[in-house]
Amino acid sequence: MPSRGVISNFRILSVCTLLSRILGLVRDMAVAAIFGGGPVLDAFIVAFRLPNLARQLFGEGALSTAFLPIFVRDMERHGNETARQTLSAVTFTVAGILSGIVLLGEGAIWSQLSVQPEGTQLALVLEFLAVLLPYMVFICLSALLSAALHSLRQFLWPGLVPVVLNVVWIVGVFIAAQSTENDRLRALLMSASIVLAGCLQLLLPLVMLIRNGWSLTFHCQEGWSRVREVFAAVLPVVAGVGLTQVGAVFDSVLAWGLSRPDAGETALSSSLGIEPVLASGTASALYLGQRLYQFPLGVFGVALGTVLFPVLTQQAERDDMAGFRLSLRRGLQLVVAISIPASAGLYLLAQPVTLLLFQRGRFDAADAALTTTMIATYGAGVWAFIALQIINRAFYAVGDRMTPMKLGLFALLFNIAFNLTAIWWLGGVALALGGVLAVGLQLLFSLNRLTARIGQLDWQPVHRTFLKVAAATALMTLAVLGTQSLLPTSDTLTVRCVRVLAPLLSGTVVYLGASYFLRINEVWSLLRSELPDAEELGVSS
Repeated sequence: MPSRGVISNFRILSVCTLLSRILGLVRDMAVAAIFGGGPVLDAFIVAFRLPNLARQLFGEGALSTAFLPIFVRDMERHGNETARQTLSAVTFTVAGILSGIVLLGEGAIWSQLSVQPEGTQLALVLEFLAVLLPYMVFICLSALLSAALHSLRQFLWPGLVPVVLNVVWIVGVFIAAQSTENDRLRALLMSASIVLAGCLQLLLPLVMLIRNGWSLTFHCQEGWSRVREVFAAVLPVVAGVGLTQVGAVFDSVLAWGLSRPDAGETALSSSLGIEPVLASGTASALYLGQRLYQFPLGVFGVALGTVLFPVLTQQAERDDMAGFRLSLRRGLQLVVAISIPASAGLYLLAQPVTLLLFQRGRFDAADAALTTTMIATYGAGVWAFIALQIINRAFYAVGDRMTPMKLGLFALLFNIAFNLTAIWWLGGVALALGGVLAVGLQLLFSLNRLTARIGQLDWQPVHRTFLKVAAATALMTLAVLGTQSLLPTSDTLTVRCVRVLAPLLSGTVVYLGASYFLRINEVWSLLRSELPDAEELGVSS
């Protein structure tokens, strides 16, 4: 496959992801305005973490990562019919297992609700979780079918799957806002809209597979033998991919449990004899901070990892390790060219972005200040989150699922230890800082272990790209700061827009101009049909 196809598919998936992230920001703006940074939104966010964790694990991680190499191998060695049977058998097995988990979970939730006093923080979380839990089934199956489409080099329709969620969610938020003044009922209606979106997200890749002649079949005798292989591969990948997400869930629960409640309520931590030390709304601010750093992570990191993964897998399957190292090195150069200015930009624009997107309605200045801190902290680590996406995919492509798991466990333990120590003197920002430091350490150790596994990369081009990008980013930073100093500070919607768009535009223009004069070809390759040195990113034929 020529590199033109890789870059073209990357652009397709990036555009789809960009559309989804923009709609996601609109969604978060609406949710923040309607609910504010209070206990109901905190409870909803904690409840949504569980099915959303399944989405992050399976939609962007473990199941699709473990399944895709086996599916590609069946197509390469045994033909499409065997691959179709493998897809069918794995799909039916996953559907059965997840449905059982949901039924057991619903039983446990309703059992706990029957003895839980109404209106408590825990009762709110359980009520929302009872509605949201079935979403896990739909999104995980959608991710599996989307991985099959990726193997067939179809990225447009899978890329639109998250767009469906955001569109339906936005509609659900506005219906909920118009239907009742009760925040609890509004959140329950919003939760129901998410489950409906999950049904539609499953239908989209299923219909596209059928249209391409890949309908599921119950006659999948050959496929059943692959199920055990897929699930044997899933477990370490779940740990490797999921431990970062588990850390985010832990941070959210900690923020919720240690937050000071509204007047007249009792903090969850107080019942355990622990004094609440965080402001109310910390869990919401943490979530919004994560949402903002996931914007460049999704648009570039996940998209590039998704497109590169089949390429690296095919090269590893053919034992073309020279081509593998070239593809990985070029991928890392793209990461450097994209992620470093993205990190700087998100850090510099954290406050004006927060004011523009979120400070309205019941989301007040205190909520905005807390969210700004979270966004800036996560923004400083965007480069590490994006690079780790690529490095972990390289491990999985060569069949090494244990190394990401072990290093992910180390990062999780570091994150937990840091948070439990630093939260008492840094406050809520410690939760974001711990996650960034943990991922940075995991990235450094992962690079060391990967090069020991596949051989040394040619680091000289990466170093050259880094120095050029650092210089261009420094000029971009000066442009952003200079533009900000010239802008008015009055608090109107027009001024808020200008204080985001003007520095963003000036910084982008300066970075692109510097990239042109410094010959940072990776930046311009994303706008062309192919890379200047196109052969370096393709699969060897």
